[in-house]
Amino acid sequence: MRAVVTTGPRRMELREVDEPAPRPGWAVVEVEAVGLCGSDFHIVDGTHFALHYPRVQGHEAIGRIAALPDDAPTSLAVGDRVAVEPLQSCGVCYACRRGRTNVCADLDVLGVHSDGALQERYLVPVGKLHPIGDLAWPAAVLVEPVTIALNALGRVRAGIGADDRVLVLGAGPIGLVTAIACLEAGAEVFVVDREPMRLQLAREVGVVRVADSSVVDVSAWVRELTDGEGPGVVVEATGVADLLRGAIDLVAPSGTVLVVGMSDQELTVPLTWFSRKEVDLLGARTSVDMFPSAVALARRQADRLARLVTHTWPLEQAGEAVRYAMAHPDEVCKAVVRVSAEGAGTSQA
Repeated sequence: MRAVVTTGPRRMELREVDEPAPRPGWAVVEVEAVGLCGSDFHIVDGTHFALHYPRVQGHEAIGRIAALPDDAPTSLAVGDRVAVEPLQSCGVCYACRRGRTNVCADLDVLGVHSDGALQERYLVPVGKLHPIGDLAWPAAVLVEPVTIALNALGRVRAGIGADDRVLVLGAGPIGLVTAIACLEAGAEVFVVDREPMRLQLAREVGVVRVADSSVVDVSAWVRELTDGEGPGVVVEATGVADLLRGAIDLVAPSGTVLVVGMSDQELTVPLTWFSRKEVDLLGARTSVDMFPSAVALARRQADRLARLVTHTWPLEQAGEAVRYAMAHPDEVCKAVVRVSAEGAGTSQA
């Protein structure tokens, strides 16, 4: 079968590899589609903190169960379409003992620490398979990113509600998925970016208050819209240190700043901001507990989520897909590799 293997920085090769066979506790999944993520770009460019080559990337995956082990639960059947939860935890470290298995000290992420979904079929622990039924692939492939949004918002309080004002910095896939989740909860949402295409997507998914940071004084704009208070929640979804600093400055006293953007940039802020405003600064990533809720949200918000998929490529062009997405953030929101035969095609805007 075919697999795309990242062999080193900026080197991705289409190879013939051995077919997987089910083993106790593990199923074979025939891959339907794989979303490309910022962490995939960091693996390709050689800057990811968990680099190990060669690697078959791909952790935002959906597919169809091709084979099950004898010990598989009866709730799963060959032929079921599933979203794949890519995190495997040790179960014994401090984080795991607290139920925070998504930040396990010995975390293994399919597609990062071990081989993932940029291949026709691969092995997945049966406990990591979440049925998606007939959910259309453009929404289904965003289930894993949706878990990030739900985890971030769930860490703030029982749930974002109609009384909340949420500022999202960055209208990439994670920022827009978070905005969609907040809109569904009835919150007032503001989105800031500097790419016209992404700002237009924010409008298309229902965000009314959108600002181009290259031409608007964001601080003045936000304070005017919030009667001088600032938003109660600011989501930093870019990984840009200066924007995180701005988020801490903009958030209302006693508010929360959620960090979902990733980078290796360093942050310097006055420590007095934390004691003076009692700001909560929280990080968030994929959550294993949120997959069933994410599938349900993807079903309710399928039309909105599908708009985020701007480009698709077939498996044999996965390397081109990564290179193009990295070079054209002004054109690409979510890039997806269609792996199954029915998904073959050319890139599209």
